[in-house]
Amino acid sequence: LMGEERFAKFQIFAGDMVKQKKPAPDVYNMAVDAMGLDKERCVIVEDTNIGLRAAMAAEIACCVTKSSYTGDEDFTGADLVVEELGDDREGVVTLENLSSLL
Repeated sequence: LMGEERFAKFQIFAGDMVKQKKPAPDVYNMAVDAMGLDKERCVIVEDTNIGLRAAMAAEIACCVTKSSYTGDEDFTGADLVVEELGDDREGVVTLENLSSLL
């Protein structure tokens, strides 16, 4: 669907690859280390309080997108909370507004 060239640039990091699961920051720290990234130039997109707590523990900016399952959770501490990533121009999350979190 995305082609081999694009696929070759993707890396997948999952909770079963680390000893401690979210809300521990392990999976995010592993991804940052493996990819050689600067945490200050990263934004995590999460949809749960547990994921937000993991992002905060990793000291990485976090945009929370609510879902029908997690909309009532406490997202205090998130850098940005949106109802959805959005397809319409009014509610869309862009690289520009994610960059503003850095």
